[in-house]
Amino acid sequence: MSVIAASVLMGSAGVMGCATNPVTGQSQLSLVSESQEIEMGRSQVPAVQQSMGFVADPALQSYVSTIGMKMARASERPQLPWEFHVVDDPMVNAFAAPGGFIFVTRGILAVMNSEAELAGVLGHEIAHVTAKHSVAQMSTGLGAQLGVLAAAIISKSDAVAQGAGAVATLFTLKYGRDQETQADQIGHRYALTQRYDVREIPKTFMTLERIGAASGSASGPSFLATHPDPGNRVAKTQAWADTVSSYAGLMTDRDEFLTRINGMLYGADPAEGYFENGRFLHPALRFQFDVPSSWLTVNQKAAVVLGEPNGQAQIQLSGVQQSSPQAAMQAFQQQQGIQMGSAQNISLGGSPGVIAEFTATPQQGQQIRGQVLMVQHAGTVFQFVGYATAQGWGSHGGTVSSVLRSFRPTASNQVFQRARALRVVTLQRATSIATLAQQSGGAIETQALAILNGVDGNVTLPAGRRVKTVGYR
Repeated sequence: MSVIAASVLMGSAGVMGCATNPVTGQSQLSLVSESQEIEMGRSQVPAVQQSMGFVADPALQSYVSTIGMKMARASERPQLPWEFHVVDDPMVNAFAAPGGFIFVTRGILAVMNSEAELAGVLGHEIAHVTAKHSVAQMSTGLGAQLGVLAAAIISKSDAVAQGAGAVATLFTLKYGRDQETQADQIGHRYALTQRYDVREIPKTFMTLERIGAASGSASGPSFLATHPDPGNRVAKTQAWADTVSSYAGLMTDRDEFLTRINGMLYGADPAEGYFENGRFLHPALRFQFDVPSSWLTVNQKAAVVLGEPNGQAQIQLSGVQQSSPQAAMQAFQQQQGIQMGSAQNISLGGSPGVIAEFTATPQQGQQIRGQVLMVQHAGTVFQFVGYATAQGWGSHGGTVSSVLRSFRPTASNQVFQRARALRVVTLQRATSIATLAQQSGGAIETQALAILNGVDGNVTLPAGRRVKTVGYR
């Protein structure tokens, strides 16, 4: 977390009608015009940048954009205002906003091993736009979560609110399996048209499966959560690759890709805060708070959010502009629809604050109950707010209050995590993955390093091979 914000309900409106799908040629229900589609997508760009940030590497951004633009300009919708951005997020993910706005995380770049793999992912996301999957999902999926319903109440800044709310919408879109199969097949075609070796594409999906298996998560990495496996994905993409009559002249561009990602930040940036052993710690701002076990956690540049696993409650930390906790509390209670309980002055590890309960009814939403803490620390006033449905407050209100009251400065002797980066090295001698992991000084484990390089954990790599490893910055 570097800039902290809130989330808000995004809405969209359009005239219902039929249109011809530019990819399939079939007539389909259309809720928005192309100009509306573009505006829906364009609004996501500053929102994603504010909430998550873009990787501060112009050369890498240009590299990814150049690859994507070649495929997009050769697609069925070349007239769209296509943009491609590398998001500063460690999650293994890629996503498409309507109208031609494509995002890939540095997390997914880290686990790929060739430009052809990258082309496959970009082609897949381009296909979601050209086949109008993204606009269809956004048209039906906006405003589904409690946090989105309540956002207009807990944030007074429209700019801040639109940021995290828009990103939350993008991350909760879930394509259907038929759409995924179609995007896989169209993306294969886009990559092949640009002369990429499409035998690399199945490797990406194999890596995603390995990440899911290693994490023990039923849904796997973020990409698979929003892009569900339509079944036999690796086999299908391999079968499509096998139909290519000749691979002569097709590009893999492994060395170029590895050169481009060399030195890129790996994993979460601890300087912006991180979750560890039931706590959130922020090294730069030197504060911490407790995190309930089993709750979902998100730490982005614009928000730190905790979510009850069943979506019944949410807690969010945000920065405010007021100069004191009292002024911040007064601004909060002046929002339309807020009914405040009595406020109590409080000291949390020496940081002064004000805490109060509230009820609110967001527009077109069910009533919520919550508690808000305004606390001053390190020259900044923070808003720490938790809420649930009125019916769920009895079950979750105690947890919310406990988390808010756990905010405090970190101990002076607290040891913080160190940042890590990808290092691309050329092996001087045959070296096992296990040895490479040992040489990282604890920066990465053997299994994770094997997945990073797309090899088995017991393999020995030959001398002269360029490989990825991880080291501390």
